[in-house]
Amino acid sequence: MANMKKHLFLEVEWLSTIKLTATEQRELKVWLNLASEVLEDLIHKNKLIKSTPKKVIVSLLVCGDGRIKKLNRDFRQKDKITDVLSFPTYENLRSSKINDDELFLGDLAICYQQTKRQAKDFSIGFWDEFIHLFFHGLIHLMGYDHEISIKEEKMMESWEKKALTLMSKKNGARRPHS
Repeated sequence: MANMKKHLFLEVEWLSTIKLTATEQRELKVWLNLASEVLEDLIHKNKLIKSTPKKVIVSLLVCGDGRIKKLNRDFRQKDKITDVLSFPTYENLRSSKINDDELFLGDLAICYQQTKRQAKDFSIGFWDEFIHLFFHGLIHLMGYDHEISIKEEKMMESWEKKALTLMSKKNGARRPHS
């Protein structure tokens, strides 16, 4: 497992079951560093969840179509490729306060090929779509679920929009090329 450099707030332990180039690995680290700053703002300033940990830890699997389809089938009984899967440690951090300094949110799996397809379909860069899926998964790990109701879907969309807006603002000139 490739371990991310220690962040001020977010530590991502990631593993890729597909071959990422050295450039892709560097870009992934840059994007996740930026995501750390955004997540800290969302939790501490915007109250995304009740807890206010000093550090958040997430496990990330970057995988291919076959692996994500198997995970989706095994854990969600949906025999199809999907873009991101979330496996939370806690049922709902929106209403439960965890008083640990370090908070392990859970596991994420993001499908590399599906991310590429969606980026092309949406006419955006690969890393723009990847980071959107990363935040989508993080928000799921905290107890939000767009499949429950229209109200939940709108709430999740609102948090995703806040995350991406903050990402864009913090990114500025540091933005990696897609």
